[in-house]
Amino acid sequence: MASEIRAVSAPDVPSPPPGVFSNAVVVDNIVYVSGMHAGGPDGIVGGNSMLEQTREALRRTVALIEAAGGARERIVKLTIYVTDMTQRAEVSAARKEVFIAEPLPASTFLEVSGFIQEGLLVEVDAIAHL
Repeated sequence: MASEIRAVSAPDVPSPPPGVFSNAVVVDNIVYVSGMHAGGPDGIVGGNSMLEQTREALRRTVALIEAAGGARERIVKLTIYVTDMTQRAEVSAARKEVFIAEPLPASTFLEVSGFIQEGLLVEVDAIAHL
């Protein structure tokens, strides 16, 4: 029998355009969160600050996991994409505000050339176990 897949949204996380993708999905007690960033129809939360944009991307990620019935402590994999690796200390500072206890999630950190919205500096995706 195929496992049920359900989409997850959170009231304080902007929804993607209809019919394109889900912000998060749950299957077999695993939450898969799409790339979260600080952008939206009203601009970018945090302006051009890597620290503030990372805080917002992580806030949205955690909000979706909580909406699915999980908690930030259940995040097992985190991927962070940035446009400027020289600002990694700011990303690390924001991470340390969210992930404060062992075990910390497995993680990948990558530099990319850009994102879907002009001015975005960081995007985060995650996997959590409920």
